[in-house]
Amino acid sequence: MKNVKRIAAVLLAVLVILTTFAACSSPEKDIIGVWKDSTGMTGYEFKEGGLCTVTLLDIPTINLGSNGGIEGTYTVTKKEDENYYVTVTYTLLYTSVTDEFMFTVEDSVLTLTRVNDDGTFGSPVAYMAYTADTTTTAAAQ
Repeated sequence: MKNVKRIAAVLLAVLVILTTFAACSSPEKDIIGVWKDSTGMTGYEFKEGGLCTVTLLDIPTINLGSNGGIEGTYTVTKKEDENYYVTVTYTLLYTSVTDEFMFTVEDSVLTLTRVNDDGTFGSPVAYMAYTADTTTTAAAQ
């Protein structure tokens, strides 16, 4: 009987831990990271604290920011339709740009669907999670 109680206690503890980890993930956190389209030329970097970097065609004359992109801000909201939306604001050539997208994050793919001015939706665009390639060389022994 003692073994059954111990096993039940261990299973309950594992269940509580797994539930805690599952609760830590949310669309607001899932969007954080670097995302690039299939060409690798357009993308977004969403950072903690509502800051972002927008890369347009990965051309330095278009992306006037010091790090190769245009600095901006973003906010994430959940609307009445139970979908999550991200609003991105940045300045391009002295013009303030605000884009709103409905978004989902699934299996390292961020899908952004533009919300048009009239409330209709554009075509969804998939952005892949991006990590810079790094190489390490082991010291000769």
